[in-house]
Amino acid sequence: MMQVDSVSQRAKRPAVRTMMVVGRDPDERILEAVTEGGGYDVVVVEPTATAYSRIKRLSPSVVVLTMDFNDVDACNLLSMLKLDRETSQIPLFTCLLEPVAAHSNV
Repeated sequence: MMQVDSVSQRAKRPAVRTMMVVGRDPDERILEAVTEGGGYDVVVVEPTATAYSRIKRLSPSVVVLTMDFNDVDACNLLSMLKLDRETSQIPLFTCLLEPVAAHSNV
């Protein structure tokens, strides 16, 4: 019977790199710039309130957080990711969305 060395088999497979995009309306230009090296599986997570548990579970290679200044959930997520020993080592790109201008009917 032939034994298979599972360690050497794992070493031959290319590493799967996962990029998790959190938030609404991720800008395609930003995603292209971050993934330019290729080889990323992209996972988009919305709403932001559920993202922390998914990031902990999947442990992605990179997290892209799209947010605006008024997004309390995104600010909390950013704090939680940086304070957690397990997730603080994950590279994090924060993309601030332009605020939507209020239209006045004056």
